[in-house]
Amino acid sequence: MKANRIGLVALFVLSALGVSYQTNESRAQNPATSEQNPPPPTPIPTPVEDTERYVTWMEKQGKPIKDKPHEVVSLRAGDWGFFYHGDRPVGSWTPLMDRVALDRNGHAVTEAESSDWFDLLSTGSLDAAGALKRIAWLFNAEGLSPASAPGVKIDKITAPRLIVKDGAITFQGWWEAYSDPPYSRRITIATTPTGTRLVLDR
Repeated sequence: MKANRIGLVALFVLSALGVSYQTNESRAQNPATSEQNPPPPTPIPTPVEDTERYVTWMEKQGKPIKDKPHEVVSLRAGDWGFFYHGDRPVGSWTPLMDRVALDRNGHAVTEAESSDWFDLLSTGSLDAAGALKRIAWLFNAEGLSPASAPGVKIDKITAPRLIVKDGAITFQGWWEAYSDPPYSRRITIATTPTGTRLVLDR
């Protein structure tokens, strides 16, 4: 009788271990069943801001910086850095001054359609969600997704898309402007090495 009980307990333990192993094996083979692979956080300690190229770029634009230049280090992507200057009061809607993305090869992206959008959006480490976050920042806005837009008409907000095909890149996503009152826009960027079309609509 005692031997039977021991055998049953051993069988139960082995069965539980088998289920646990199969579950873990299934998750390893099918990443979709695991967590949603959140983007890596800003490294700790926070990297030092590298604003020298921004200061140089601003001088070339005929707008030398007379206050403090800043880099938003959490937005770094490949060789790209994201910069502005001055200090905005806490809680203020005042736009960050002269926001720009600069890489180390002389490319620059602002809100302008004539910017080097193809070079930015072809950055290997950039996916649709990462692109939306950085594009929204350049427009003094916050990226929206169906899950993050409770104050907006949910049925019209779609997840961002970044499509690379036949030497062209198309990005589409939604953002909400930091303004009073805030407003939302869908941005579509269709870009090639020779030109860009940028469309904002509601």
